[in-house]
Amino acid sequence: MKRLLVLVAGFLMLCSFMVFAGGQDEEKSSGPREVKITLWARANEVEHMRADAAYDAVKLLNEELKNEGSNVTVVVEANYENPSWGDYKKKFTLAADAGEGPDIVLSGHEDIPVWANAEYIVPIADSVKDVKKLSPEFDDVIESLWTPCQWHGTVWAVPQDTEARPLFFSKTKLKELGWSDAQISDLPNKIKDGEFTLDDMIATAQKAIKAGVVEKGYGYWHRPRKGGDYLQYYFSYGGYLYDPAEDKLVVVKDALEKWYAFQRKCVTTGITPEKYIGTEWRVWHDTVSHNKALFWNGGIWQWADWAANYVKDEGGDKVLYKNVGYALQPTGIKGKNGGTLSHPLVYMMTSKSASGRAKADDEYVVRLLEKIATKEINTKHALSSTHLGILKSQINYEPYKSNKFLSDVTYMLDYNYYQPNHTMYGIYFDSVWNGMVAAETGEKTPKDAADQAVKQMKLELGDVLIVK
Repeated sequence: MKRLLVLVAGFLMLCSFMVFAGGQDEEKSSGPREVKITLWARANEVEHMRADAAYDAVKLLNEELKNEGSNVTVVVEANYENPSWGDYKKKFTLAADAGEGPDIVLSGHEDIPVWANAEYIVPIADSVKDVKKLSPEFDDVIESLWTPCQWHGTVWAVPQDTEARPLFFSKTKLKELGWSDAQISDLPNKIKDGEFTLDDMIATAQKAIKAGVVEKGYGYWHRPRKGGDYLQYYFSYGGYLYDPAEDKLVVVKDALEKWYAFQRKCVTTGITPEKYIGTEWRVWHDTVSHNKALFWNGGIWQWADWAANYVKDEGGDKVLYKNVGYALQPTGIKGKNGGTLSHPLVYMMTSKSASGRAKADDEYVVRLLEKIATKEINTKHALSSTHLGILKSQINYEPYKSNKFLSDVTYMLDYNYYQPNHTMYGIYFDSVWNGMVAAETGEKTPKDAADQAVKQMKLELGDVLIVK
């Protein structure tokens, strides 16, 4: 009996040892671990920090993990390329369908609802309140920039940058036309306050052509190809795109027709060339940066491109400051404030099915995005690419604050608006774009083009559309 007890005790001790040893092996297996995070961005050489910011951020993250006593080291592989937006998005969706997408994808905020619906991306937080609790960096993000990162109240993305799309004007050409320095300096304020309208811009451009200050067709150059910039003139006449309470798209027919009439008037008055839509971007950039047009519609990010790639030999920034002024887009309604469209690019975290990433590693993706959103890293991008910062702390951060151009245009964020995050918005935009082209080229009258666009939207969008 005693011997049996001894054997049983020995067996139990052996089992305890095996369990303990197994525990040691388990602990050993959870030793140092490497988490790889991939990031894709569309960017040119000037905008490389959209991807390369991840390399600066991962150093901060790994230092933080080390201080926490974590056994995890994060490794980043960030890639950027500069195809068309359409080709870039197609590459991502094909990769996501195959489960071979990146862990983080950068794109326009309007892709959120489509990619969320397709389960390519997953939420960052349930609400703005929750996302701000995640980290001091997220709490520092300018409040209004969380709006385009949401879909149905859930936060699906983190802002990477934002911008404004000003009306640029030639200060030297206005001077030739007889404007005083004071009048030129005050033009942005007059546009902001609704005292200088789109009709005033057309009339001024006509005078400049008549006086020989600019050639015919060079009074006003808008964006030469398809893009959201054109919607600024729809807004200028009182239009808007979305009813958040109803979660429906909105078209204001009167504003649509007036916008189309403006586009056509630019051609019939001779301030914009005939058959202008489709002009090559390189031709457009070369023309406006070399002070050949009186007014033009562009984006603040183009300032850095012009300085580095078009007028570098003539003095870069210095020659631009000498020749070029910038303001909000003028209103079409006297007394109504000028405005601008902002189009934030955002980082989205992909799903397990899109990237193959383990769910447990989502934490490190979010924490990397937190570190990208620091004033030091975001300011690097802002300065090199002339984009506006995303953080409240950047406003008084000396390297950002001391940049004249960014300081001059930051106020425009107080007058901005966004395209809506809606799954059917692509259909809406195609309809209004096609109508605008038909009106500007004279294929249809502005009224007929607006009627056709609304008819098409009703057919394709149905109850999703509100017609005002």
